[in-house]
Amino acid sequence: MQIHAHGALVRLENGELASISEREVEAYRKLLERAMQSDREIELAIVQHDRHLEAKVLPLQRDDAFEEQLLRFNKEDDGDDAEGDRDAPPSRRRRFVPKKRVDPQP
Repeated sequence: MQIHAHGALVRLENGELASISEREVEAYRKLLERAMQSDREIELAIVQHDRHLEAKVLPLQRDDAFEEQLLRFNKEDDGDDAEGDRDAPPSRRRRFVPKKRVDPQP
């Protein structure tokens, strides 16, 4: 990858070259620079214009509120085993047990 004054140039997995527009580079400059420094792959959408390829950056979607909620859920789930319920399977297996349905009586 090369970042220059008029955008960027990237080499795709198949060996072809694609350009990233100047506007895309300005919007995602930090992401592109970090990827270039750490030699990390990034997700790109490729569009073909005549004979040259144009790449658009697909940013990672991250929801910090959801991550926090998931972390709290996992902590609560780990604490259930300490209550002493010996008949229940361990929590890692308990998640895959189907729920029992209670059919209402007619």
